[in-house]
Amino acid sequence: MAASANLSDVNVPRGPRAIPAQKARGGGMLGLLFLAAATVAMLQQDHIRAAEAWLMATVFDGILGGASYSVDDIIFHNVGAGQPYALMVTGLCSSAVLLTPIAALAGILFLMGRIPVSRLMPAALTALAIVCLSNATRYFMIAAAQQSWGQQGFDLMHHFLGSFVVIFGFVAAIIVLVRAAVVRKNRPVAKRRGRRAS
Repeated sequence: MAASANLSDVNVPRGPRAIPAQKARGGGMLGLLFLAAATVAMLQQDHIRAAEAWLMATVFDGILGGASYSVDDIIFHNVGAGQPYALMVTGLCSSAVLLTPIAALAGILFLMGRIPVSRLMPAALTALAIVCLSNATRYFMIAAAQQSWGQQGFDLMHHFLGSFVVIFGFVAAIIVLVRAAVVRKNRPVAKRRGRRAS
């Protein structure tokens, strides 16, 4: 036999309300981490430039002519194979300049708490990888052109073609983040709701 009860005494599950709160906390922590990474990228720019110089010198040494090595933020390449050249990784050319706004934007999107972490995290990592690879491609293009055509090759790649590669990569990274931020409705659920309404 069923007994009546006061609704105020019944513990109503609050699961649906707790789920967004948990997502917001997880996204909030990741957002703070990405914002902290953006800050570190700017404050530790000297170390990032030195790391970039070392990494690119390693790549040049295995692909381009002559030997390559780095000293702080300067890359020496084509050593022992004719005319040696040097490239300095300046503050404006460093990947830190590209990583900072991308990481900051990703951090803001995480803090919004409306985008699933499972969708935003891969997009954020992909965007960071895109800007790093595009800048590394520019370094390689500059060094290769410098070995082939000297100062003219440097000017061509550094001021024109190489810059277009970096700009294209930066825009592509922004698009990746924006696409991840777009909320997509579940079409089957929307269709079921439409059928019930009708």
